[in-house]
Amino acid sequence: MRLASLKNGQRDGSLVVVDRKLATCVGVPQIALTLQQAIETWGVAAPKLKAVYDQLNAGTAAGAGPFSPQRAESPLPRAYQFLDGSVYLNNSRSGGQTYQAGHATQ
Repeated sequence: MRLASLKNGQRDGSLVVVDRKLATCVGVPQIALTLQQAIETWGVAAPKLKAVYDQLNAGTAAGAGPFSPQRAESPLPRAYQFLDGSVYLNNSRSGGQTYQAGHATQ
């Protein structure tokens, strides 16, 4: 299933389901207005979104239109938590050392 957030002048964009060829999409405000809302209600939203995705790929989704990546917003434009997944070279060189009060210990 492919989901996207389209720019709409709001802070979180609007949720759309995109077909597997990235050619068409359809808004799903009846399921979730934003990707954040879909995630927060995933247990209920996921099966409904999957049904729309299947209809879109079959060419039977009502209200489908062309998908333009230029209209896409970042998926979660206003994420609630920042997670730093980077690895700093100095940290990887420490080889398991921990730093306490400025002194390296094994």
